[in-house]
Formats: sequence, C-alpha cells, structure tokens
Amino acid sequence: MQSLLFLPVALLINVLVCTVSYSQTDSKLPNDTRWVRESLEYKALCEQTYQSAWRNISKSFINNPQAVIVMDLDETVLDNSLYQLELFEKSETYTPDSWNSWVNKEQAGLVPGAKEFILNFKNKTKCRIVYISDRDAKTLKATFNNLKQLGVLFDDDIILLRKDNNDSKEIRREEVMRGTGRMKKYGPKMIMAYFGDQMGDFPKNDSFKFSVNKFIFPNPMYGKW
Repeated sequence: MQSLLFLPVALLINVLVCTVSYSQTDSKLPNDTRWVRESLEYKALCEQTYQSAWRNISKSFINNPQAVIVMDLDETVLDNSLYQLELFEKSETYTPDSWNSWVNKEQAGLVPGAKEFILNFKNKTKCRIVYISDRDAKTLKATFNNLKQLGVLFDDDIILLRKDNNDSKEIRREEVMRGTGRMKKYGPKMIMAYFGDQMGDFPKNDSFKFSVNKFIFPNPMYGKW
C-alpha cells in the first residue's frame, strides 16, 4: 500500500476528504445498519454460526454425492449494507428498482465467515451448493459475477432466483428435493442443511433444527417481523 506521504497533494486532499466524509456518514447511520457495518459483535456472531455449521454437518457428506446445502444469498453470504448506506445518504427507502440497480452494480461484499466456510465446504466435500434467493431472476448474471469476483462460486453450484412473485422459496426447495423444474437436469438432491437470515429461508420440517442443520444469521436491517 502506498504511503500517504508520497501521494500528490491533490490526491492526498481528496483521500482525506473522502475518509472524513465517509466516517461522518457512518457515524450518523441508524443503529441497525451501523451495527452490521461496524460492530465486532456482528462479525463474531456470523463467524460463530459458520464455524458451528461446519462442525455439525461436515460428516454428513461422506460418500454422499447427492448431498447439497441450500444457502440464501443476501445477508447470509452477501453483505449488502452498502446499499442501506446509499439509501440513507439519499434519504430514500427500499424499492425493487433501486434494489435491482444495486445488485447490477455487483458491489456486494461478504458476510463475515462466509468465504472461509464455503471454501472449506467445497474443498473437503466436493458437493454442490444450491443458492435459493429472492433476488429477481433478471439479475442472475450480475449475481453470478459478484459471487465469482468474491471467489465463492464454483462451476457446479446452482443459483435459483425468483422468476416471478409466485415463485416462492418453498417451490424451489421442492424442485431441489424432487429434481423437477429447474433442477430436472441435475436430478433429486438430498438437502443436508439450510442457511439463511429470515425464517422464510427454512422449511417447516421437524427433521431440521436450528444449530443442528439450520443456521440463521443476524440481520436487523430489514425483514418481515
């Protein structure tokens, strides 16, 4: 990293102004977004959840080529707190159009612990990850690119985005288990665990229990409560 002492004066001034402006904006953020962006607690909780998940599910994939995990994307793998920051700076609230525009920028970061878990899972199990997200299917290419740039998407992974308002996550989970619809060419899969930040990311099924094979991440920024 280049030392600030050797930067041209104009560039140095710009860097310092941007840094001050950014920190001032962050300090005025609503507590929910600020907690995600700045707190050590948020980072620790996410990393703890991923570490616990690996300890609990790793043995389930031995000699099971049809086994998969199902992961939500936003606030589970991808960190979109910068979108919330942009809304705050513009005094705006969420809209589908502004959300799709954000997704198409391909600028989401990673939830703490996500990359370490995914790389460990892929390297040691050689199994698929199925991403089931309510992102608009029109943003599939941008979503693919963002994940690829972050180094967490593998060639055999599957991304199932929402094609319309009736395309629920429950429908897509059924397709994964039965090998129907969009999953027809892959065949039926055995879902070993679910990862998400909202209750809708998980099936209502007694075979799945939190901290055993369902893993939930903190997201105070948005949701249906």
